[in-house]
Amino acid sequence: VMFSPGSLGPEVASAPMRMCPQHPEPVPLVHPLPVLKEALEKVDSILREAMSAPGLAAMSAVVIHNDTVLWTGNYGKKNGSDPASGTPNEYTMYRISSISKIFPVLMLYRLWEEGTVASLDDPLERYASTFTINNPLGVASAPEEQSLMDGLAEESPILRPSPVTLRRMASQLSGLPRRLRSTSLLWRGSTQEALHLLKDDVLVADPGTRCHYSTLAFSLLAHVLAAHTAQGDYQRWVSENLLEPLGMVDTGFDLTPLVRARLAAGFYGSGRPAPLYDLGWYRPSGQMYSTPADLAKLAVALL
Repeated sequence: VMFSPGSLGPEVASAPMRMCPQHPEPVPLVHPLPVLKEALEKVDSILREAMSAPGLAAMSAVVIHNDTVLWTGNYGKKNGSDPASGTPNEYTMYRISSISKIFPVLMLYRLWEEGTVASLDDPLERYASTFTINNPLGVASAPEEQSLMDGLAEESPILRPSPVTLRRMASQLSGLPRRLRSTSLLWRGSTQEALHLLKDDVLVADPGTRCHYSTLAFSLLAHVLAAHTAQGDYQRWVSENLLEPLGMVDTGFDLTPLVRARLAAGFYGSGRPAPLYDLGWYRPSGQMYSTPADLAKLAVALL
């Protein structure tokens, strides 16, 4: 059936032809939103108050929402011993210490997605055949029973020997000691030497049963995975697969003269300057430096 516009009546004939549903025009909001403005002012106030703590010379903060940086705050001096050093900003480099532990975890998940790692619940022995450690704490539920509920299960399934798994190493649930026995964070041994030392060591918790902070777990995870996928070069893998794709150009491991010139000076709580130690074999757990701007890129990618 065919109709001409005039046959539908004068009102319809004179109206503009709109064949699709129409969405209302966006209404611009007052910016910043009052509630957001109030929240960010509170954050600023809290951080300014925190700067009064002894030994805290500089601080930078970034607030993001989705893929947008909403606010940045910078406080103190880049070098608390030099009043002329100026205020830091979001491009000031900081030693990020244990935030470095995020990257072995990201490496694990990437390799799992690619199929290089068969399962997050694989025992460490699958990737380091000489790994063994004494467990004087008995047995716990098997990893296939606990996988996503490590440390949270209320009931105990059938008791079996509980291995140190990749997931548990990445979750502070491995039971591994904080560090290798008789080593400091500056230890410069090899992964094979680390595995040899572990043969005479003991777990401090039955894997999967409780949280125990372990710098050893993250360093060992990084080195073992790198041996299987990057010819043992963990730092190169992180740079090529994480830092470069995210545009984190001011993040890395090596404290070159150029990096040192941009670093905010670190201090202990006592106010004594903190030396820029090289962590040797423990580098994956605490060696890295970055900027607030780069860490915001990482947070956007993760969230």
